Amino acid sequence: MSKPHVVLTPGAWHTPQCFELIIPKLEKAGYTVHTAQLPAVGSDNPPQDLSQDVAKVQELVTRAIGDGNDVVVVPHSWSGVVVSSALEGFGKKQREAKGQKGGVIKLAYMCAFLVPEGVSLMDAIQGNIGPWWEVQASCTYSVVVDPSVFYQDLPPADQEKYAAMIKKHSFGTKKAKSTGAAWREIPLTYLICEDDLAIPLFAQELMTNAVKDMGGEIETERLKSSHSPFLSHPNYVVDWIRRAAGEKL
Repeated sequence: MSKPHVVLTPGAWHTPQCFELIIPKLEKAGYTVHTAQLPAVGSDNPPQDLSQDVAKVQELVTRAIGDGNDVVVVPHSWSGVVVSSALEGFGKKQREAKGQKGGVIKLAYMCAFLVPEGVSLMDAIQGNIGPWWEVQASCTYSVVVDPSVFYQDLPPADQEKYAAMIKKHSFGTKKAKSTGAAWREIPLTYLICEDDLAIPLFAQELMTNAVKDMGGEIETERLKSSHSPFLSHPNYVVDWIRRAAGEKL
């Protein structure tokens, strides 16, 4: 039996390059990996709602399902809002009920925003823009002014390397309300990063506890990591994704 395909969605300001340490390890373990830069990141004509990002995630997942593959979707940070909005109806159980093969068997949220329908990232942070990012160009873009907040547990040279990859991000997509909550339908595992400076521990715990209170099917694991565990703890993250895919490790 073939292994599930894995879809990785980068967070705000980031491109798929941030996953360069974990993709080869997943492929070596027998997984087919799909990822793409989301439209909100790096565009000179940025979208002002989530529709383009939702469409890109749906395209990725549809490609991963193919002729009937199982799929694990791994959103990081802001892209958790996009994935929640994009994947209602993409769960394996929901697809099988319509006579379709394959589908998403697990959402694996990696220190990602986990919100119900009608809630934006800005709602989730109560409108509080941290000192490490700011809004520019007539509220069109959000830019990072202190990228070390993502990478404080990496060596200085690596912090500089990955900070140089950061791009501008559409501010409109941070204000845009989520349009779905796929985690109500699809089993969810959440990697809580205890040393995260971008989404602090208390915020991750609030979101995961809220999902439990709303009846969501959720498991959690905890890791002493920054906001970028795929860089600081790549082997752990790969094993966590493999567990999400059903392996016993």
